[in-house]
Amino acid sequence: MRFYGLDTESFWLDELTSLWAINGDSWEGAMSNWLSMVGMGTWLMYFWKSVVGDSDFALRSISAITGIILVFIVAEFCRRHHDEKSGIISASMISISHLAILYSQEFRPYMFTTTFLWIALILIRSQRRLNVFEMIICTALLSFVFLVHYVAGLAVVLGLLADFIIRMITFFRTKFNKQLSKIQNLGNYLKSDSGQRLQISFSLAALAFFMLEKIRYDSGNTGHSMWINDTPRRPVVTLFDYFVAFDIRGGGITDLAEAMWYFVLLTPLILFLYRKFSKKKQLQEETEWFIWAVGAGSMIVVVLYSILVRNLWVSRYFVFSMPAWYILFGISISRVIDLGLEFFRRFNKEFDLNVGKNIAIFLSTLFILNSGYWLVYEFEYYEQQGRSDFKGMSIWLDENVDGDQDDVFIISQPYARYWDLYLDRMGSDVEIDTHTRWGDVIIGQVITILDDEPSEVIHIRGHKKNMWGYEDLSFVLNASYELSESHYFIEGQIDVYRLQD
Repeated sequence: MRFYGLDTESFWLDELTSLWAINGDSWEGAMSNWLSMVGMGTWLMYFWKSVVGDSDFALRSISAITGIILVFIVAEFCRRHHDEKSGIISASMISISHLAILYSQEFRPYMFTTTFLWIALILIRSQRRLNVFEMIICTALLSFVFLVHYVAGLAVVLGLLADFIIRMITFFRTKFNKQLSKIQNLGNYLKSDSGQRLQISFSLAALAFFMLEKIRYDSGNTGHSMWINDTPRRPVVTLFDYFVAFDIRGGGITDLAEAMWYFVLLTPLILFLYRKFSKKKQLQEETEWFIWAVGAGSMIVVVLYSILVRNLWVSRYFVFSMPAWYILFGISISRVIDLGLEFFRRFNKEFDLNVGKNIAIFLSTLFILNSGYWLVYEFEYYEQQGRSDFKGMSIWLDENVDGDQDDVFIISQPYARYWDLYLDRMGSDVEIDTHTRWGDVIIGQVITILDDEPSEVIHIRGHKKNMWGYEDLSFVLNASYELSESHYFIEGQIDVYRLQD
């Protein structure tokens, strides 16, 4: 599913912005063209483009490949920290998740950053000492993630903090030796695998300290937040609507996102009931604590920040913590299966408890069939907000504008670069006037047209085409120009004006 139609639809504006950022001659330039944090995402994307090429398929493949890897990472996380059933269920859910597939098919830093984060979190939560290579990999991945996006950095901080608290409680309950002094106990703690994790945490803390100025700058940069809407009234339900996508009607208890929210509220009760008959772990070592910290913690911090400081709620920012929710669903459903099997065994001592894996496979099959059918037959890529057919409009320009463009003037809204990035890769000679800005057609362009009187004026619009001023240039061109033809694209339009004799 992640490679299905990977290069069919056009890059949309944010993808083209990523491509524009890395389109220079150096990785330093790629990093400087990115607004958020220090541009580590575009640093990696620059080298990816250098290796695989710049076709839509090649560029997007970095997200598709890491999106596939993430499915295995989620399965392995559940297998290590709970059981095989939870791995099957959570992996099946994220494998066919609309959101996971959507961001696995975009040339943006979300999916590879999420994959790197959860590879590192698997290492962090390992119940053993890491070797030197694993320590380096873990620290490097967490540092990379922290520097890509501040909400990804938030997930890193919450993950490390939760791991530290869990390990501290475990140490005091099971390994604290009252016969030794506090200093000696501290030394034992630092020599253990918990001490290793503390070293990684201090490394990230040092990185965060040196990044404080940049974080403050991004935090106060209105250009990066002025477009963000108010926080939704019901954040979790809104987020789950975004996760499942095919069930966004809203309403009562039958709504899928609503049901997912109620199930999340029941997860503490499910854990409590499960521990009534199975106490294989210390309470603080149950996986839910860590998962709640990363998933729910990220959402709560963003909601509070949006209410108290400035709007920061953007659904896609939760892609980084998204696996936590699917892991929570997988573990909790697995616990419900175990509770049910235990209940039946109370009445039949010979009842086979091993059927739980088959039940998990059956449920996973239902998830995949339901979501897979919707994704293949009903999902419309261009129905997602703001997606515009820049590729189709660029192809039209290449096919319909002659190489000698002395008597043709092309105006674009928004910036010309969004079409140029396709035209350049096509090897097209079409030139769009570059004196554009984010907003109305500028008066200088109109004056140029009126002074030079080109025989043809082409006006192209994309990305929410109806938001732009001067939707019809007839209002600003003199009577000698007439609208001769219009061509309509998905969230795009091309108008051709010709000079009349």
